Amino acid sequence: MNAMTKDAIKVIYNDCYGGFGFSEQFATEYEKQAGVPLNEEKRLYHLRDLRMDPVAIKILEEKGTEWSSGPYSHLIVATIPAIFEKYWEIDESDGNEAVRVGISDALADILDTFMETGDKAALDKQYAAIKAAAVVYNKSRFAGTD
Repeated sequence: MNAMTKDAIKVIYNDCYGGFGFSEQFATEYEKQAGVPLNEEKRLYHLRDLRMDPVAIKILEEKGTEWSSGPYSHLIVATIPAIFEKYWEIDESDGNEAVRVGISDALADILDTFMETGDKAALDKQYAAIKAAAVVYNKSRFAGTD
């Protein structure tokens, strides 16, 4: 199960140079709530599982960034439209991360589906949904900036 609401998904990322990592108290709380150890190193190989883990997101949102972040980390949660669940990735530079949404990839997938099916009505509907979600995503990314 991922951290998903009806209209949006949440993704944990590191918003500073240094690297992704949880604090020891976070790991303890995670094990208490999830019933399994965090096992951060192993789970980083399964990036989407860890970054979208509903228990991890809940703890981070409840306890806050400072409490949850490990040394050299500043973990926060990005919210992106659910239509892009398959199309996000982490861009990283020296440990500083950003969540990138592949809007073009989503559009390419619906075009590929159209080429296979010829269903123009479905193409139009999916295109409109992606474009509307892209507007919401871009507004949320730049909210509060000049």
